[in-house]
Amino acid sequence: MEKFYISLIGKEALLTPHVYERMIEREITFEELIDMLESKDSMAVVQKNFRIKVTNGNISAILQLSGSVLYIITVFRESKKKEH
Repeated sequence: MEKFYISLIGKEALLTPHVYERMIEREITFEELIDMLESKDSMAVVQKNFRIKVTNGNISAILQLSGSVLYIITVFRESKKKEH
């Protein structure tokens, strides 16, 4: 698994194989993911299942803390809902 440091939260994160599959499928580059995670404009929300959603409104990542290890478990683009 790929490991990198996210300075915005002061923690290393591991990318799971699932993340790589989703990045390819959803055409999200590693640079886009890192930029979103490092952006001071991104927001983090703890979900009911205790996973953490980090988003900049365009790209979102779901993170899971397991012990002292932070895993990025999936990534996706936020869809813009069309008004009728």
